[in-house]
Amino acid sequence: MFNTFINIENSKRIVFLRVLEAIGKGNINATMQVGGELSHTTITQVFHVPKLKNGFISVSVFFEGFKVEFDKDGCKDNDARGVVVVKAQRDNNLYLLNVNVRKETAHIANFLEEGAMLWHERFGHLNMASFKELDAMVDGMNLKEVPLHHICEGCVKGKHQKTSFPKDGVIRASQLLEIIHIKACGPMKTTLHGGARYFLTFIDNFSRKTHVYFLKAKGQAFEKFK
Repeated sequence: MFNTFINIENSKRIVFLRVLEAIGKGNINATMQVGGELSHTTITQVFHVPKLKNGFISVSVFFEGFKVEFDKDGCKDNDARGVVVVKAQRDNNLYLLNVNVRKETAHIANFLEEGAMLWHERFGHLNMASFKELDAMVDGMNLKEVPLHHICEGCVKGKHQKTSFPKDGVIRASQLLEIIHIKACGPMKTTLHGGARYFLTFIDNFSRKTHVYFLKAKGQAFEKFK
């Protein structure tokens, strides 16, 4: 919004009998419509007051060096050549300007000195030995030093291995139907086309053969068990 801006401290402004704080000031590029044509201008000494919802322009400051004429319908501002550069319509005791602030931006590539750990994370936790080779092949990484030995918390957690389940104390069946695992689950949020919201599983411990039954109610489980 501002093309130039400086921070200011302890600056109080009185707006409609209210004391508000300005945190900075600068210049803005504005576009106004005058007589069906667009007029471009730069408004200087604009204060940034966060608590102020609308923008207000001081006539004595903004139109310094110009000729300002007021009438019952509004006001107009003429430059030294007599050309109208600004028109405002009157609304009660205020004069409204149709102003659009031009947002001019520039895309700037900033080459900052960034640590090896940041690039390590950007490349999906690539190992540092490969980074040392990559830094010599490309421009813009700006790595002053690539440590071959580093500690990355994400890498450490990602390479952890789970301890296997203990085999001691596990009971295994030696023949069919010696041990049957039964599990009932439900109710499910989505009902099947047949109206079932539960399912019941029978798993043989020896052969791992599985039977699945769909139930409309949990009370039907005993019938499947028989």
